[in-house]
Formats: sequence, C-alpha cells, structure tokens
Amino acid sequence: MLITATMALALVFIVSLPYAYASTEDATTAETQSSRTRMLRAKGIAIEKANSQVVITPAGFALALEAAEVNETIIKFNLVGGTVRINETEYVITEGNGAVIRDKHGFLLQAQGTSPDGQSVTLKLAGRYFWMWGRLYVARLLGSLQTESAKTPLLLRSVIRV
Repeated sequence: MLITATMALALVFIVSLPYAYASTEDATTAETQSSRTRMLRAKGIAIEKANSQVVITPAGFALALEAAEVNETIIKFNLVGGTVRINETEYVITEGNGAVIRDKHGFLLQAQGTSPDGQSVTLKLAGRYFWMWGRLYVARLLGSLQTESAKTPLLLRSVIRV
C-alpha cells in the first residue's frame, strides 16, 4: 500500500509539473491556439563572456509558430513573431523557420530579429522533444543568439501545446 501511494504521488507530481509551467498563457494565447499558431515558451540560462569571465544569466523566450507543411516524418513551420529575453534585455524576433523531425524527436529553428539598439540578431535552436501527456510537449534546447558583436550560447527547457 505504501508503494502504491508513493507511485500515485510521484505520478501526480510528474504530470502536474509541466502543466503548471505551461499554464502561464494569457488570453491572447488562447485566441492563437484556435488557429494553426502555437506558442513555444522556454526558460533557461545564457552563458555570456565578459572580461574573460563566464557569466551565467537567466534567459527565456516566447515564440509564435505556425505550421506550414505537415507530413508523416517532418513538420515544417514558420516563426511569425516573438521575443527573447536575456538578463532583462529583450530582443524582438520577427521571422524565421524550422522543422520538427518526428522519427528522431528533433527540433530545429533559425530566426532573425533586432536587438533593443537596432542591431540584427540571429536565433538558432536545436533540441529533442518529449511527449508529456495529452497535447503537451517539452523539449531540451541548445542554441545561440548572435548579434553583430557577440554570440551568446543558450541552454533552455521549453514547452508547447499542440
């Protein structure tokens, strides 16, 4: 009986953890969920080098993705907008594209945008995704945000409802 209770508690915790992370969506996100647009949200860290020291800062993003082509092995999508936040600096992402490789559980994305001071930036992400019950998927992402002057590596965990 103790083992059964422990397993039930662990299962409830595992299922509720991603849901609590994903439930930060606002009312406008609910409207976009009705179309083919989905919100990909992530939190993690950025690794910046300053004065020959490695500085780890908080990072995250919210990106709107829209399916462009769907078949049995690949889902191609376009990025229609979003923001990337690294240590309280917000970068606006305007366009991009990517793909989900179903049989490898892989995810690729490349996008362009602008920094607060008007420089162009490029966001590149790659990772693996996992099914977390129902329509919820989570992913571990590696990537970088490259400006004209620096390249910042990113390590993120993301969530999307499909």
